[in-house]
Amino acid sequence: MRVWLLFVFLRTAVAATTNPPWMNPEYETMQNITKVLGAAPTTYFVYEGTFEKDILINKPVVVCLIMRITDYSYGSGIALRKYRVQVEQKEQDIGLYLYPEEEPGYHVSNLMTVQDEDYQEEVAKMYLVYTDYSTCALFYYDEKEEYELWLYQRPDGIASACELLLALLSEKPRNVYYTSDCNKSWLPLCEKCNFLISFESLPIFLFCDGHASLF
Repeated sequence: MRVWLLFVFLRTAVAATTNPPWMNPEYETMQNITKVLGAAPTTYFVYEGTFEKDILINKPVVVCLIMRITDYSYGSGIALRKYRVQVEQKEQDIGLYLYPEEEPGYHVSNLMTVQDEDYQEEVAKMYLVYTDYSTCALFYYDEKEEYELWLYQRPDGIASACELLLALLSEKPRNVYYTSDCNKSWLPLCEKCNFLISFESLPIFLFCDGHASLF
């Protein structure tokens, strides 16, 4: 990991006035949101964050949060925000439209406007604070001043650089949304599953009664 990045963030944090220290075109190579969305179709695991109420779902903290980017074309993306109210309950989801944008001075899209699929109303603006494009991505909700951390693979107990950055950037308590129990929560959903396919960060497919189900 780029340890120097941590020192840069700490140095600029002291000098910051209005904008967060990471909101600087100097770091745009680590903030290209189109590379995160452009990997579609893919699944990101919303591991932790600072919010008590999910900003995109508009519900109190839920569990087993997943962002499934289903499509990215013509400069915009389509996603499913998957979640459970409790680990053992059936998975629910909402549809979202993702529109990348550029802050002044940037040469890449470093944020995205998120719209509700049903009413096509803006629900949030999410800034990409940092990503290594292989392990994790840290996002910031501007109006709510909250952070959200995505993992490219299911949590394995090893802390990522994004977790360290989150601890340095925010003094708010951190909430874990995707726990190890989420990996087992699909088991009771189908009693006649023949087999499953799961490759690291890819979604799980259960083949039940001749039909494939995505979890």
